[in-house]
Amino acid sequence: MRAAYDDLIAPFERALMPLRREGADAPDPRAKVWKWEEDLLVGTFDLWLCSDPDRPHTWIVVTVGLWTEPQLFDEEPAAGLGHFDFTSHHPLLFLPRPPGPATFTARAESGSFPGKSTSRTKAPDAIGTAHQWTANDPDVLAERVARDLKLLWPHLTIPERS
Repeated sequence: MRAAYDDLIAPFERALMPLRREGADAPDPRAKVWKWEEDLLVGTFDLWLCSDPDRPHTWIVVTVGLWTEPQLFDEEPAAGLGHFDFTSHHPLLFLPRPPGPATFTARAESGSFPGKSTSRTKAPDAIGTAHQWTANDPDVLAERVARDLKLLWPHLTIPERS
């Protein structure tokens, strides 16, 4: 995944690695891959940023990949993505990489956010947010995501004390 999508992954590592805080720099970025069919792999690329201030013992994680259109789920080869518990517009990486121009996306979630199997959070006072960006150029996308994340979570720009 990393080799096939280096044009997407490398700009995000350059832009977001310096923002990681509170031990988020301990885990390496993760390219997670699921073998789906004989000639198709599906995966995600995740980068931990910091502890989630609204949800104890969880991380704010940025996931990057290709923008998946809802109608993509009705066509081969992506018709069975629900099997992997993905929803439309979730950033995904495919091997082999689809030909032609691509739209890339990045997504960050914070707080208590409903999952695929429910439309409600468990806690009555829970507030969850999801931030998602798209662009055709991965460098532009990484720059925009980094800029917006600094505005959303200003503590990402404050140097950590040693």
